[in-house]
Amino acid sequence: MKRLYWRPRQVSQSIIVFMAAFSLLGLATVEYFRVEAPQEDLDLKMQAAELSKEMMEAIRNEKLHLGMRINTVIDPASTGMIGELMTPLTTLSGRLGAKQTSTNPNLAAVVIDMLIKAGVGKGDLVAVGYSGSFPAMNVSVLAALKTIGARPVMLASAGSSQWGANNPKFLWIDMETMLYEEEYIPFRSVACSIGGYEDLGIGLGDEARKMIRKSITDNGMKRLEADDFANAIDERMAVYRKQAGSQEYKAYINVGGGAVSVGKTIGKRAYKPGLNRTASRATMQIDSIMTRFMRKDVPVIHLVEMDQIAMIYGMPLKPQQQPAVGEGGVFKQTRRSRLLILVVLLAILGSLRVFVLTDFGHRFMKGRGSRKISGQPEPMV
Repeated sequence: MKRLYWRPRQVSQSIIVFMAAFSLLGLATVEYFRVEAPQEDLDLKMQAAELSKEMMEAIRNEKLHLGMRINTVIDPASTGMIGELMTPLTTLSGRLGAKQTSTNPNLAAVVIDMLIKAGVGKGDLVAVGYSGSFPAMNVSVLAALKTIGARPVMLASAGSSQWGANNPKFLWIDMETMLYEEEYIPFRSVACSIGGYEDLGIGLGDEARKMIRKSITDNGMKRLEADDFANAIDERMAVYRKQAGSQEYKAYINVGGGAVSVGKTIGKRAYKPGLNRTASRATMQIDSIMTRFMRKDVPVIHLVEMDQIAMIYGMPLKPQQQPAVGEGGVFKQTRRSRLLILVVLLAILGSLRVFVLTDFGHRFMKGRGSRKISGQPEPMV
């Protein structure tokens, strides 16, 4: 027996619009109702954040031991990681809000996330360049490197911008030495520069330079002594090459906006905050440590614009109290629900069948006052 069915001469505009809206609603539903996905690296992130917190507490306690006061007006979370507005060793201006945001120990988990995405694992060589401008972020970097088991080659700059490690009693290199001697970390910087504008000590007085040179010597570090910008880059790259031996670097980490590391004024905006795998042709023309590593296809982790990085990873800005370990979007990885995708797909396919291959769509739209479809449904055998 032949089966009787029907088909409209054309699918009405109303049905097309309805199905498009229904499909978009399904897409929005799938995107909104995401489910939590397991993270293989969650333990590493938690360990790094916990270590970062412990090291910040050790630095805070040492500051108090040295008779340094913690100003809760500028350091509301009382972390001990915020410096002073101006001291003889202050090199450049700095934004207090960014320094406050950087005191979150959970940023160590963010660095873990970036290192893993860059392909860094246990035993891999990582070059690091940092100054005293963001001591809290430096601590999070050290915590992440130790936790992941990388082998870092670190070059420091003793100077600091406003609100950083700019107290002559306790510079960043003093903090790093303390963490090393108390066995929080198994590595330390192999060399250090004075800092200041273009990393040449510009902007620092003679007495300040003398104090920094003494601190570098007291901490047992080699002093980087290049006399111009280009030579400063060459000098640092030579140290990185010598320390690497036959091993290749898997990543370069820059903390802050040091000119030698990121380039002069235009270079500071050439790389995005966070992980950079590639750079534009114009950026590749800007000479800096970052660019030289990028030319060798070494991923660069650019830790600047702390507020922007914090927002991307679901961290609070300028926290009034130190966040607990494990707080933040970096610890919560989500994915689209496969079950919900299947349900939405079946609903869309079912709706297409009902509205297009049966007379229901014709009657449904006609009954709601839609534009009358020309002609009557055409019976077909």
